[in-house]
Amino acid sequence: MTLSLETPADLTALYTDAAYEPSLAEWNWLVQKAGAAYRSELAARTVFESELFGMNTYILMSMMEDYLQVPDRLRTILRHATPSELVSRDLPIGTKRSFINLAAMPLHYLTGRELFVDLGENGLADGLEDQLTVLRFWREATIAARTDGVLFNMDAEPANSSHVVPRSLLDEIRGQLLPADEGLKGTIRKFGARLTAYAFLENCDARTAVCDTGPYVLEDGSFLALRETCTDRDGDFPWVDGIRETLPYHHFVIAHRLPGSVRMDNNVWGTAWFSPSDHQSALIETQVFCTDDGTLRPLGADEVEAATKAIRSAHRALYQRLAETDPEERNLYATQMYAWKLKPWARLAGCFDEIDWTVTPRIAESYARFSDPDLALRLIGGVFVPQDRDGCFRPLGQER
Repeated sequence: MTLSLETPADLTALYTDAAYEPSLAEWNWLVQKAGAAYRSELAARTVFESELFGMNTYILMSMMEDYLQVPDRLRTILRHATPSELVSRDLPIGTKRSFINLAAMPLHYLTGRELFVDLGENGLADGLEDQLTVLRFWREATIAARTDGVLFNMDAEPANSSHVVPRSLLDEIRGQLLPADEGLKGTIRKFGARLTAYAFLENCDARTAVCDTGPYVLEDGSFLALRETCTDRDGDFPWVDGIRETLPYHHFVIAHRLPGSVRMDNNVWGTAWFSPSDHQSALIETQVFCTDDGTLRPLGADEVEAATKAIRSAHRALYQRLAETDPEERNLYATQMYAWKLKPWARLAGCFDEIDWTVTPRIAESYARFSDPDLALRLIGGVFVPQDRDGCFRPLGQER
């Protein structure tokens, strides 16, 4: 089934006016647009495989947990601040309240809705006000965060790009870039690879701590690509207790200036692909920034090398710990990781301790059921690559 929805008459208001309240038809147009991009990306590029984690199992559990918990958690946050206020309180890059975090919020939540419907526990018309609570928060926060006047990367200019950094901060970044000689390229390539690998492991082999924004096209035709990678600094993940303390820094932005001959495509949730794939060989300028103190602080070569060594040691320690952990406990870690996307928002709002972050008992107890690989794959496939429609999500508030 290909759902045909009329394009809203006033896209400018829908995309840029936080005070504008979309109609249900406009919300469903956004849901369909997001779901079609999500389906396309998942079908083209994502493979759910991991040595340590049953990814299909924890995806099911965490996204169903999102559907149960996110609306009330957002209501608690909204009693303290608006989404726009929260965005303004933080750096636009280099935090766990990143673009990938924000983009995943409605995608994961609406996946949870689809799963409950497919399992026969809910109807498509159920839960509309909860669903609109999530979408309103996402829309207002996205309007506040983006600098390019759109809600989705595919609608930006250039297409498939993400822009959240204002001109003044871009100028600050550009002023601190270093010429990318072969030695610096090698140092930063090694650092970036170590950091990305550790961040994936810390996040249970998910990409949620690695976020790309850009290309930020410059007047000479070159562009900036910014990669944010944030490890656990605040004690959110108990599986890294005693390990996070060995890292000298936790939140990073790696900035690259690349020539216009390189192409950067940024998908719907904020992961970039480059053509040619060995884009770092073409680097013009680069720099590693630490954002632990709420500012962009460039790291010197000695600091980058020290961080690389610490991250390598932390990666080994964490892998050993996780390998020795019972599979069901590992699965709970992963479910928590994906279901705790609102933690940085709650901290910004000053209401972290008002929220119970415990996984819903019925979800925690569903491991035995969803660890059946055939069931998990069937459910995941039915939502992410449905055969009867061109998007992941069916309309809100309608029995169809």
